[in-house]
Amino acid sequence: MAAETSVKLVIPSRVRLVDLVHSAAEKIAEIAGFSDDEMLNIGLAVREAVINAIKHGNGEDASKEVEILLEVTGRGLRVRIQDGGAGFDPEGTPDPTAEDNLLQTSGRGLLLIRAFVDDVRFNYKQGRGMEVTLEKALKTG
Repeated sequence: MAAETSVKLVIPSRVRLVDLVHSAAEKIAEIAGFSDDEMLNIGLAVREAVINAIKHGNGEDASKEVEILLEVTGRGLRVRIQDGGAGFDPEGTPDPTAEDNLLQTSGRGLLLIRAFVDDVRFNYKQGRGMEVTLEKALKTG
């Protein structure tokens, strides 16, 4: 594994900038020592979380920023995504696998994020918005 490294990106709430963050996440995952498949999964998880921050957290208001911190740790990778929104209850989101939701065109982001990383934590910071932390450990052995 690479030495501890971190990269911080601060972007306006514009969906067109998500590709930049996705690429950075995959590159940091590569530096951390993840396989190609794991890099792809990490990139997709970060992409979904940033889209959620832009669309749901900041309401696509380009005057509001999304802050992304990508960190190579002693165990693997940690990503923190901070928006300026009012927060939400992640447990209160509709189950995308429920029969009534199967044909919906959106609503699967959290399901995908949770499938691709080991740990997802949500922390609302009063006056600062929602922070989502994603962690993925390197496989040992």
